[in-house]
Amino acid sequence: MQIPSPSPQAPILSTRNLSLHFDEGQTRALDGVDIEIGESEFVAITGPSGCGKSSLLNLIGTLDIPTSGDIHFRSRPYSALGDLSLFRRENIGFIFQSFHLLPTLSALDNVLVPTIGRPGDHEERARALLTRLGLSNRLDHFPGKLSGGERQRVAIARALINDPDLILADEPTGSLDSANAAHVLNLLDCIRHEKELTVIMVTHDASVSARADRVIKMRDGKIDAEVSA
Repeated sequence: MQIPSPSPQAPILSTRNLSLHFDEGQTRALDGVDIEIGESEFVAITGPSGCGKSSLLNLIGTLDIPTSGDIHFRSRPYSALGDLSLFRRENIGFIFQSFHLLPTLSALDNVLVPTIGRPGDHEERARALLTRLGLSNRLDHFPGKLSGGERQRVAIARALINDPDLILADEPTGSLDSANAAHVLNLLDCIRHEKELTVIMVTHDASVSARADRVIKMRDGKIDAEVSA
């Protein structure tokens, strides 16, 4: 269920008055967030811990359900998309700070996990992605035998295996040293431009947000400011 763009000018994603409350409304993780993300745009979301960055990413990724408000993907509301797990698998790739690789699977098999239940043979594409990311000699290695940078590259390949149009990255370089962080970001940049991907990335790192087309700054569950490159 990959959803085509209705027009080149339409945003790939938008939210309207998006809110997420806990404790019967006493805790407001998000409070009336309105954003628009353009096709092929790289947007960094920044702000202090607890400001709602990851909560926003989880709602966009259908990993959580908003208390109120709407999210639209290519002009279609999430509420009209039916099976959100199918929508997520076909349209969104996730990259996490802690990698979330399965320790008992090889690098190749970890990349193939999102293809489970999807028709076709995906191994050739998985091998090609890992090779593109410099891991052709690590296909059969388990995560415990890989460096942090290598594990994050496996996670990037996993995010790309179903050819999504939207990548959600939550502090993808937060567990890496500066050299590995720069290498991972350079690879992601190259692939993003090649495939015209849209990337929404949560980060605390100013050197990471400096690469973005636009920076959305959050505070206390709200949009505090937006800065274009």
